[in-house]
Amino acid sequence: MREDKAKIENLVLHFGNVGMLHLGKKKLAKLLYFVDFTSYEMLNHPITGLKYEKRQYGPMPVAKIYYKYLNNLESSGKIKIGPPNEDKRPQSIISLQEPDYSVFDEEEKKIIFDLTDKFKHQLAGEVESLAKAEPPYKMVKEGEEIPYHLAFYRNSFDEVTLDEENSST
Repeated sequence: MREDKAKIENLVLHFGNVGMLHLGKKKLAKLLYFVDFTSYEMLNHPITGLKYEKRQYGPMPVAKIYYKYLNNLESSGKIKIGPPNEDKRPQSIISLQEPDYSVFDEEEKKIIFDLTDKFKHQLAGEVESLAKAEPPYKMVKEGEEIPYHLAFYRNSFDEVTLDEENSST
């Protein structure tokens, strides 16, 4: 599975642009995980193509790749990563340009916006707890890659579910 640079960058821009509560690197990593594994479960393909590993703080994109994308976005002036503030809140990621939503198809946009609504007002620790409760995370050992096919075990435990009936109202 190949990474989709345009989708990764525009997904980061999206989350940094929608007023996400305390969006730091840790919370962003979990949001990317939820988007990709929900997409794989529903559409049989991830949106970004990033690889994820089981880490102490929950599922994370492979660090070397994840931080490369964030550093490139910051150095190109597309995002700003602010320092942690006095309240010990994490670094904040803010988009400095609008995302290009044309890189996503309609089904992908629905997943992205539904998950944005679900997690927008949750703290990083809450999102981390939800991610760590997911079967794909629980089914691998620390440091191992989390295979996308494990996404099919998610709804049997009622984790992240997108309610089809309520989404059309």
